[in-house]
Order: sequence, then structure tokens, then C-alpha cells
Amino acid sequence: MKKIISARSTQDLELGKKEIGIKVLQEGSKLIVYPDVPNMHYKNGRFTNIDCNRWEERPYDHTLNFKVRMPKNSKLKVGAINNGEVMVKNTRGSFLEAHNINGGIELQNITGKTKVHCINGEVNISYVENPSEASTYYSLNGDINITYQKGLSADIAFKSMNGELFTEFDVEKQYTRTTRDESGKKDTKYRYESKPVVQIGKGGLDFDFETLNGNVIIKKI
Repeated sequence: MKKIISARSTQDLELGKKEIGIKVLQEGSKLIVYPDVPNMHYKNGRFTNIDCNRWEERPYDHTLNFKVRMPKNSKLKVGAINNGEVMVKNTRGSFLEAHNINGGIELQNITGKTKVHCINGEVNISYVENPSEASTYYSLNGDINITYQKGLSADIAFKSMNGELFTEFDVEKQYTRTTRDESGKKDTKYRYESKPVVQIGKGGLDFDFETLNGNVIIKKI
């Protein structure tokens, strides 16, 4: 871990050095690493505010850079908030989830079911082996650049306000998928949503892409 603290006085700097750190928690076979900082804590599976109504500003700024080596087959859930980059390399696990707010996500040479959620950042992903389970990719403001191995068979659903879908794979067919949930509004019971879908190869696996302001670029190795 690299800890960067800046303050206007030596006293405030020393306070930051004392207050900022990391904590490691083990829950069964799960290992949880998270910042040990004022106003925040890890509770019920989430790193969140201790009390939103009693946020106390600290007299220093800080940045924590984590570098963690894990067994290749580990299932991973990683995330960052505000001016941080999320990077995962050379994993062989069956599941990887990555989140970031105000920063990018880079997943290199990975495997497994993937869930990505990025706000205000670019997403770059490359697979050494294509996922064998349904996966989802979301970026609010930023492109999603993703590379699969040749021989991919999947149904690619795409939704965007101001973006387009580009792919190097041959598209076997195009169709529209309609889904229903019970979040209806205006005195209605159901909400229906349609998404365009392109089938690559034989299809069968659902890969769901969504952006607000950003393109999806799908390449092959």
C-alpha cells in the first residue's frame, strides 16, 4: 500500500498519518481489504458512511493506492471512488466484479463471469478465455473497449443514449429482446423495455452492455 497525505500544517499532516490506514478482515474463505479512514466503515458487505448526517471534514487530503497479489483462481470484487483507477491483471477466477466512480476500470487477461459498473471513466477489458456465463458491462460516461477470444458465441444486448456499438465479429442475426419487471409507474404494474441484440456465433450466452455517453467497441484476438 502507498499512502499519500497532504496538509497545510505539520500537525495536520501527522494527524493524517495516524488516522489513515487499511484493514484486513477475513469472513470464512473471503478476504476483505478496505481503507481504515474517518467517517467510513465496512458493514453488511459494504464500505459506507458511518453517519451521513454527521460527516466531519478532515484537515488533510489523502490517497491510498492498493496493490494486492491474489491466487490466480480467486473470485474478486474490487472498487474505487473518486480519482482512483481499478486494474486487475492475469486472473483465472470464475467471477470478477469491478466498480468505479470518477475513474477508469482496466481488466487485462482475465476469465470468468464479469460484472462491471463504471461512472465517469473508460472501461478496458481483455479475456484470455471467454466467459462461460452471462456478464454485464455498464459505463455512464466513457467507452467500453472489450476484447474476446475468437470463436465467441454470445447474444450481445446494447442500450445507449448517445453511443454506438462496433464489433470485429461477424453478426449472424439481429433482433429485439423485450424484458418485463414489476417497477411500473403511473398506476401501472409492469415496466417493459426493449433492447437491440446481435448474435455472434451460435449465441446462447447473454452479454449485456449499457452506456449513457460512450461507445462499445468489441474486438477479437
